[in-house]
Amino acid sequence: MLRSSLVASAVAVLCAAASAQQVNLSRIQPITVPVKHAGVFNLKTGKFNTAAHSAQTAVLQNIYRNDCTWAGGAFYVGAAACEDDYDEGRIPNGGVGADHNMKSWEIAYCTAATTGTADIDWEMFDTQAALGGGGACTFGGAGTPPPFTAGLVGFDSSAAGFPLPGATQVGGVSCWIVGFSGGTGQVCVTSSANSADQFVWRFRQNNNLATASGPILSGEPSIPGGAGTFAIPAGTDPIFGTPCGHGLDSQDLDWINTDNTPAGGVPPAGCVGALSTGCYWFGGYPTNPFAGYWFRVEGDGNCAGCTGNVTPYCTAKVNSLGCTPTVASSGIPNVANCAGPAFNLTVANLVGNKNGLWFYGTNGLNGVAFQGGHLCIKPAIKRLSVQASGGQGTACNGTYTTNFNARICSGSDAALVAGALVGAQAWTRDPNSPSTTSLSSAISFTICP
Repeated sequence: MLRSSLVASAVAVLCAAASAQQVNLSRIQPITVPVKHAGVFNLKTGKFNTAAHSAQTAVLQNIYRNDCTWAGGAFYVGAAACEDDYDEGRIPNGGVGADHNMKSWEIAYCTAATTGTADIDWEMFDTQAALGGGGACTFGGAGTPPPFTAGLVGFDSSAAGFPLPGATQVGGVSCWIVGFSGGTGQVCVTSSANSADQFVWRFRQNNNLATASGPILSGEPSIPGGAGTFAIPAGTDPIFGTPCGHGLDSQDLDWINTDNTPAGGVPPAGCVGALSTGCYWFGGYPTNPFAGYWFRVEGDGNCAGCTGNVTPYCTAKVNSLGCTPTVASSGIPNVANCAGPAFNLTVANLVGNKNGLWFYGTNGLNGVAFQGGHLCIKPAIKRLSVQASGGQGTACNGTYTTNFNARICSGSDAALVAGALVGAQAWTRDPNSPSTTSLSSAISFTICP
């Protein structure tokens, strides 16, 4: 349980904030049972697969993840049946393009409703509106509920006729992570670095229970900008021991709409334990550092189809014959179709009849001075097989070509996964150069699912 001194400290911190902010720490409950993966519900077919979520989405990219529980312990929110709880986040600008095709969502909750009766809904809205900012709870103006009429995607337990996993015994509490897949349709969300990339999502548990039930709390708002999203884990979750992320711009607040009760009004008589409509804080950092609800979103590229964003960059070294090596590519880098088309990297205009190779890295792009040219890859550098350039040593008619998809699909490099940014460059022998070597420019790409 949270110590009273921690609660008092959190309240003292928050009382200095805007008057619209409200705190109810009594609803924060410790998780005292194992959190289990329940499986995946297919929103298109209405069928539930109890296989682990991670196994079903192995080739998908993380778009958004707020799934790090606090180092001080794992907690969830006790919510009443009449409440719609809204949380927010941002979709970071990634390498797949201007938008993302969402394919998978994941929520986490604890409930005392027994399996077969757990009635939980959720919905995701693509919106430029934010719940609050600058330390003040400003969403909704004078206290009106969020103006969302229809979400991009969501799950209604009653409408689907499918209660989610619940408590395994009467009087107990069970905690679950549940995945949802989107079938074959497109669900697109913007990716950028401004307000167009904001989203809000809603959680509602419809069981009116004496024992608290509600979403699991995750994230720490102390992380600048909410580091750790878009396939860049922020660390290892202290409770589950797996890589996790702190949601980008997921603030330490949520908006509660209690069956359209006006802000500050009295909830209906049947809404036992419900809070009035308004903005609430989870406890306040650093005393009770929770940034929002557990939520993960995954996708398979942009809505027009993943291209890999193949981009030439950096500066080639002029070789001893006065020629500048050129790089090009064909195909799409991907992990899903190993028997399909190649993703060929080609460097031309090399000194003929000389050995060399392609090398690459996954730790970022570079452009520092090296051997009279530029090293365009940040270490650690990984080398591909040595090749002969062909042609004649007195002419710039040498080339190297490599199918990088073969490297991806070989499994020899665990870093070559969907969403990884790769930089590749060619090196060749050039005996008449002062360094006896030559370097091409480079090419960058993001691996598609």
